Amino acid sequence: MAKDKKKKQKKEKKKKKKVDQSSSTLSQSYARKGKVAVPEVTLGQNIDRSGDKLFLGTDYREVHIPERPWVEILWDTEHWTPLPFTHGIEMELIIADDNGDYPPGEEMVYRMKEIVKDAIKIMDEILYEGRDDFLPVPDYIRQKVLARPWGRDDLEKGYAMNLRYALGDSYVDIDAFARDGNVTAITYILELVSPPCIYVEELAYWCSTLFLLAKATLPKDLHIIASAINPATREYMRGVSQADHSHLGSFNSELEKIQAYCMIRNFIPHLIALTCNSPILNNKPTDVVKIINRRITAPNCTRSLRLKYNTTMLSGNDPKYYIPYLTDLNQNSVNYFLQTVQKASIEDGRFQDVFPLTDWGTIEVRISDAQISICRRIGVGMLIQAMCYKARKLLEKGVWVPDAGSETIATNRQGAIERGLISLFRPINITREKLAQYDPEFAKQYLGPKNQPIRYMMQAVQRMFFYLKDVLKELGFLYSPFMKPLLQSVFGSVSYAEPPITEAEYQLSLYDYKLKNGENPSILFDLIYFTIQYCQDPLNNPLTGILTLPKEMRD
Repeated sequence: MAKDKKKKQKKEKKKKKKVDQSSSTLSQSYARKGKVAVPEVTLGQNIDRSGDKLFLGTDYREVHIPERPWVEILWDTEHWTPLPFTHGIEMELIIADDNGDYPPGEEMVYRMKEIVKDAIKIMDEILYEGRDDFLPVPDYIRQKVLARPWGRDDLEKGYAMNLRYALGDSYVDIDAFARDGNVTAITYILELVSPPCIYVEELAYWCSTLFLLAKATLPKDLHIIASAINPATREYMRGVSQADHSHLGSFNSELEKIQAYCMIRNFIPHLIALTCNSPILNNKPTDVVKIINRRITAPNCTRSLRLKYNTTMLSGNDPKYYIPYLTDLNQNSVNYFLQTVQKASIEDGRFQDVFPLTDWGTIEVRISDAQISICRRIGVGMLIQAMCYKARKLLEKGVWVPDAGSETIATNRQGAIERGLISLFRPINITREKLAQYDPEFAKQYLGPKNQPIRYMMQAVQRMFFYLKDVLKELGFLYSPFMKPLLQSVFGSVSYAEPPITEAEYQLSLYDYKLKNGENPSILFDLIYFTIQYCQDPLNNPLTGILTLPKEMRD
């Protein structure tokens, strides 16, 4: 036994040395500024946007970001991009058969337990032995896993795979692989939970690995599908929709945390418009898909059926009951929050768009539809990080985050759910002068200058990026491959369509393409295929093309 143990240790030591050498060799070839990798970005040709009123900004240019394989980025740990706050993502996935039908609930109780048992076994192999169908684990990540994966019975989730992950000087135990515990009567939503990460690439690794783990463990008659609504299901079933939830932690103070919450709250409509991804139900959208001059307008196609129908597990569109602006987290403020959202307890009140009172001391952001690609998921997480970091920078200057007001937020929330980035942007009972009392730049970008007020949600999102540009650059996020698809959504260029375009428009374009070519317009198999395609390589995403940015985002 002792001899075998010694032999195994020697083998692991040799493997570690090989990994370290590989990482060192790769890292020598990449530029560096502090702890943030600086890609050698170059500008290409001018793109004329002057005739298109949806585009704000001047001097649009192609932005060429050098493409590096994911395996190189993963092993170049020395140049990973730090996150200002810890970040974990809960990812909900559809489990369905070839027809898009959900397996019977009682049957899945047993099958889920077997799937989780397989997941524990495979995750153990990934961490300690290596597998040909998974990339080797970087030493930095392996060292943060403080115990071998194990299973435990949970009252809500059933049998779950647990991971123990280092967090500062302590650790956290995570139900990393289990069914969704919030829908106790249904057992076919799979919830994958990343550990709390402090690097962008670390977060991308865990999200990708957990997706691939789901693929490896599911029986051949079942599939994982990354979309906020199962496009093949005949009608919406209460609670059965899929989202991406972000948890952000490690704030410097309670004041910083609540100001970060207020900043995210202001931009909820913008986040919805960027993350809509549930436009199809019963194998068809809610209206005819219209494509005009390469722009997927589809004016009456609801972009987020999840947010339209799932009204019990999120905030609503009534301004009177929308999550309020808060200045602290004392008991009076907590009571005010619960009174506003009409809930009796924190446990009942936690199902909101943004919630600053989780048991783990994090802010939870629940608004995002489940995205098709890991790439876009990480980009959304980085955008939320940038919002929180902007709040930190304002506080450091003694400036409070302005309050855009529940009427404006809730009104535009509803518009973004229905029409995404082409919805109208309507400020309600809010003025530039009032917002400028706190932050003049916020007032200018949130509402637009007096001579150029914002009219469409796409423009509102562009101005959000203008407002956050300084922190996106400081954090090394602006030219990240994970941020690229979000910027492409509103600034261009996508090879097959003009902005505005999100993964919701991508689904609509797939449907329209099949319909026009005389095919069965069901996109179920496309989503099954792309779910795997876009998780194997977390840099891969549907919005292919060269990024274009105006001068206002580059300088």
